[in-house]
Amino acid sequence: MNQKMKDKFSYDEIKSMIIVLAGNFLEYFDLMLFTHLSFVITPIFLPKTDPIVTKFLTILAFSSTFIIKPFGAYFWGMIGDKYGRVTVLTYTTLIMAGTCLVIPNIPTYAQWGFYATFLMMLCRTLQGFSSTGESKCAEIYIAETLPLTSKVFLASVLIPITCDLGGFFASLMGSLCLSFLPQDGWKVAFYIGAVIAVCATFARLYLTEPEEFTTSQKTFDTEETLLQRYFEKRNFMALLGMNVICPTAFYFAFSVCSDMMSDRLRMSPSSILFSNGFVMFAEIIFLYICARFTIKHHPFKILKIRTWTSFVLMPLSFLWMITNTSHLSIFVAQVIAIISTASFDPAAPLVIKSFHVSNRFSQYSKAAGITKALMYLSTGYLTHYFSEIFGVWAVLGLLMFFSGFFLISLNLFVPIDEMRKTLINLVEMNKEKTKKKLAQKFDGIPDVLEQNI
Repeated sequence: MNQKMKDKFSYDEIKSMIIVLAGNFLEYFDLMLFTHLSFVITPIFLPKTDPIVTKFLTILAFSSTFIIKPFGAYFWGMIGDKYGRVTVLTYTTLIMAGTCLVIPNIPTYAQWGFYATFLMMLCRTLQGFSSTGESKCAEIYIAETLPLTSKVFLASVLIPITCDLGGFFASLMGSLCLSFLPQDGWKVAFYIGAVIAVCATFARLYLTEPEEFTTSQKTFDTEETLLQRYFEKRNFMALLGMNVICPTAFYFAFSVCSDMMSDRLRMSPSSILFSNGFVMFAEIIFLYICARFTIKHHPFKILKIRTWTSFVLMPLSFLWMITNTSHLSIFVAQVIAIISTASFDPAAPLVIKSFHVSNRFSQYSKAAGITKALMYLSTGYLTHYFSEIFGVWAVLGLLMFFSGFFLISLNLFVPIDEMRKTLINLVEMNKEKTKKKLAQKFDGIPDVLEQNI
């Protein structure tokens, strides 16, 4: 009975979750509008005279959202750790609303030349700057608001689910607008996105800071906080590696596969958007199933099983797609790539809690921002270069390589519930070396850790 009570959400928890998740949905609805409509929008703002320049700028337009991520991570991490999570959630949504108003009002390349290209990429950069702070802040807010029981894993997985729902409805909205207004329907979609972003901004003004954050300055060093600080560098480096896989899968599923459906199958833009929407819906179902499994299984175990399974399923799906190119084979390859590389959900709360609250936002967002910026910037060019030589198999090679890198990083990461055990194991393997590292880290071995060594 007590366990059931622990797994139930209180009224205040539900209220906070609804506001955060609704805002997250609206933020990603706006962000993904451009992604799903890029094959319609980018030709309007890019030159058509030189195919090489056009290809370069198209990839840059796709990547521009993510180039700014390291800077956004540093900025929002500093703001979030100093002034609070609610401040970040509010201002990031406001920035997104502004960009959605500007994009449909930018003159075309034919009217303004490269000024139009510059303005379009500036708006995409601001969207990337905004989303870097918003998504990570939402995850941290949920993790700090709820206790570390099975319900926090279910709640935290709702963050990527609402991101996918935002992308799903952005895809459907884009498809619907293009169906009714083939020329300017994309502009209507952006105006709708701006309105809902403003609504999300006002809703988040009613949030309160998590108690864990507000009381962090008054808390003395405990075994848990000391262990967090001891494993901080190792966990940060591992977290960098855990973030490498998503960009490649995302680029393959929504850029490479969209081009294949357009060029080889001659599918209409609205049909491609509709199909991509159901890819995201498949990921939503998969994430929810993973979250339910955390009731009986450790989240890190789920991630390891998922990754090992992907080493079998991804090559099979690519083989089918290449030998029998059809809408179904492409769709299956998209789904398998996306669900096999769904970052570290549902283990996000464990990852977040493994960093000390005083610099949690900075560490967590910097790892994601730095890695994803490099990956999103390089993925398009790497895929284009190797595909010229090896075809679509090059994408599979990149996916398999980064999946292996993710698995190694996952094994190196020390979650909060394993830190004490890991320290004891380190002491048993090399007591003197571990004692020396502890003494250097804390200017002497703290009494609260003395019993472990």
